[in-house]
Amino acid sequence: MTRNIAIEDLYRMQFIDRPRISPDGKQVAYVVTRIDDKKHAYRSSIWISPTEDGEARRFTQETELTSAPTWSPDGRWLAFVAKRESSDQPPTTEKKEQKKLGKDKPQIWIMPTDGGEARQLTFMEHGASSPAWSPDGQHLLFSAQVGPADEEETEDGKALPKVHVIDQLWYRLDGVGFIYERRAHLFLIPREGGEPQQLTDGDWNDGDAAWSPDGNQVAFTSDRNEERWRLPGADVYVLALQDNKVVGEPRVLTDGSMGCSSPSWSTDGQQIAFIASKKVGSAGHAYLYTIAVSAEKGKPKNLTPEFEGTALEFTNSDIGDEHLMPQPAWSADGKTLYILSSHRGASRIYAISTTNGAGKEPPTVTPGNVHVRDFSIDHSKQTFAMNVADATHPQEIFVRSAETNGELRKITSFNDALLNELHLATPEHFTYEGADGWPMDGWVLKPHNFDPSKKYPLVLEIHGGPQTQYGYGFFHEMQLLVAEGYVVLYTNPRGSCGYGFEFAHAVRGAWGEKDPIDIMNGVAEVVQRGYIDTERMGVTGGSYGGFMTNWLISHNNRFKVAITDRCVSNMATMFGVSDIGWDLSYDNLDTTPWEDLEKYMNMSPIKYVQNIRTPLLIIHSDRDLRCNIEQGEQLFAALKYMGREVRLVRFEGQSHGLSRGGHPRSRQERLRHIQSWFAKYLQ
Repeated sequence: MTRNIAIEDLYRMQFIDRPRISPDGKQVAYVVTRIDDKKHAYRSSIWISPTEDGEARRFTQETELTSAPTWSPDGRWLAFVAKRESSDQPPTTEKKEQKKLGKDKPQIWIMPTDGGEARQLTFMEHGASSPAWSPDGQHLLFSAQVGPADEEETEDGKALPKVHVIDQLWYRLDGVGFIYERRAHLFLIPREGGEPQQLTDGDWNDGDAAWSPDGNQVAFTSDRNEERWRLPGADVYVLALQDNKVVGEPRVLTDGSMGCSSPSWSTDGQQIAFIASKKVGSAGHAYLYTIAVSAEKGKPKNLTPEFEGTALEFTNSDIGDEHLMPQPAWSADGKTLYILSSHRGASRIYAISTTNGAGKEPPTVTPGNVHVRDFSIDHSKQTFAMNVADATHPQEIFVRSAETNGELRKITSFNDALLNELHLATPEHFTYEGADGWPMDGWVLKPHNFDPSKKYPLVLEIHGGPQTQYGYGFFHEMQLLVAEGYVVLYTNPRGSCGYGFEFAHAVRGAWGEKDPIDIMNGVAEVVQRGYIDTERMGVTGGSYGGFMTNWLISHNNRFKVAITDRCVSNMATMFGVSDIGWDLSYDNLDTTPWEDLEKYMNMSPIKYVQNIRTPLLIIHSDRDLRCNIEQGEQLFAALKYMGREVRLVRFEGQSHGLSRGGHPRSRQERLRHIQSWFAKYLQ
């Protein structure tokens, strides 16, 4: 006997990510995160499963944070990042002072894969991340921030207030906090430990490090252009090493016109594949490129110019706060690159020819309506490991042969017991015409025992971005609304990714023009089917979806109730209060608020606030650095001043990603407010 999903089931779900297959293809290491229901805290650990028959085993102890499992080339060691207590001593004679460094920060640890104790390898002041083994297995590259300490102390150990001098635009980042003068650089450390060697330095950030097959070079990304703080976009660099020492200056391969990420060496070491998008006006659409290692500010080859999919994982769900960018994986013969791409509601692994490119319909090794979030491939390039979800199943680990007829096999079952208890709604896909006759994708979720002769309340969900996509991601929130008896509708209006550059680019400088028509035409399509009570329709969305929620209720009265989450209400103030507001605003509108305030305000729901008569719940987090809480506060103050039905729910200490990765208790409380606000007006 199955039952409807409940808010409390969030605490029973387990979140599986970072699948990393062993070099011999026989095992997969991955991270399992659960919620401690007594302490309302996340607990994560690394598990290992065989790719053939066998039981999963927990490899590390549970901690507040464990991530980034990384196999040594011989498979004998696993490096990982964790926050945990250690009996190891830092490699310094000033132990009293050095013990303070890196305490309570994520550090890199290594552990024998056949069992034994984990050993702390790094003691970096601000923590360490992204371990990468050298081809001979003797050293690890990693990334770490350098710069001033988080706080200063008096002689008796009391913290003193800090004073920060800010002279760059980019000094904060949502979900990270205030970075001020700190910069990320690359370090090298022996497997046996010791003092790490800093490989890069300067007033910029270096990351995405990848070893060349012979171990004599490191590819990485860095934005060293003069306008890096105003128009960010990293280039691909190559750093030469000899006897694990830097030789000369890093050599830049790309020309500064794009933002590049995830460099990956070909097996012969002659080419580098990477993901990139235009620096300005990219519409969030990324392409797969290759470039010769011998090039210097050369012209890379675009392998996906005709493919609608973006070479990024941008399918929305609420069971993970990261959109991951795994490196493109080369086939053994160098003729194929495997990439993770978002396309028409799904995220799949696609096989791209390095000679002929993708064309319009590249083959996929993960067919179907799936949401692949991350993947890796073994040393022989024969077996993939990946985490796969769909609209009714949270992520689990799957493996598949690289052969085109290889079978996708599930090797973990962490959520099976919970899913066996639940009745979950399967999305029904439909197409319809948006503005200008453009074809649009939409999906509906229907309550259990749906009867088309009855009338149901409708909840319209609008995704953020706008350059992300809805589709086949798992949504606890949406399933919860279905369990409350609502038909849930979600669509991919223009601006969504996965439909080609022009589709995503169509909202540049035009938020609120044709995108609301695309959305409302989807509502009309479902309404005409006859099972929607048009007097009981609600709307909700987050981020850009919050903007669109505000826009819709300030331009029509179709909805009985609305919930706006981490919203945008004033494009002019977004310019200065968002961590990326200046970049987003200028890229979107081609001007600044002081040059053309009217243009900014015309695209701001706050300008039309006097038209809002729909009861509105505003959900916002006070540490949201992407859409600062003042965006929600402006809206609340205006509506309350006019005596309209409005409520602001303010979450302390949470960031923009509250709904999908915030504090567990806050996530539950958010859902309770959503549930009760809709019930008040729609039930």
